[in-house]
Amino acid sequence: MRGSWVFGLLALAGCARSAAPLPGDSVSTDGAVALSPPKFSTVPAATAAQDGPALGPVESKLFAPELVMEHQGAIGVAPAQRDAILKEVERGQAEMLHLQWDLNGDKEKLVSVLDTDKIDEAKAIAAASRVMDDENRIKSAHLSMLVRVKNALSPEQQKKLRELRDGARVAGAGKDGG
Repeated sequence: MRGSWVFGLLALAGCARSAAPLPGDSVSTDGAVALSPPKFSTVPAATAAQDGPALGPVESKLFAPELVMEHQGAIGVAPAQRDAILKEVERGQAEMLHLQWDLNGDKEKLVSVLDTDKIDEAKAIAAASRVMDDENRIKSAHLSMLVRVKNALSPEQQKKLRELRDGARVAGAGKDGG
């Protein structure tokens, strides 16, 4: 019995140091959403920060509304497209704000369950499950918004925007000595 306790303690310590997010960690306090799982890297964090975070396989296929807004003239966004994109972003942000409130409330409950000398495992798992469900709803809403933004753009606009985004990433990586 003592051996299993020691193994459990070591496993818990390993989880605490891992890069895998715990419930509540994939949606930051400012509402930013990580759609891809964290990347494990041997590159020092300072070097990775200079190059900017690499786009994951999902993010590389979509366009942040800020990117579209920044390059609206270069890609020829028509007034009707602009209005449609603004409407979708406003809708997505309103939905995510409500979901963020749910997430923060459930995170508070999880912290309360964990803040005891003897944790009720079933209650902790149930509370963590609610937090993860909240995170998944936020990710889903965010993904839906990004899909609607992309769908508002023509294939030519998407191609040009991809070139502008990828070109800026390469230029940004090269200017700091890379």
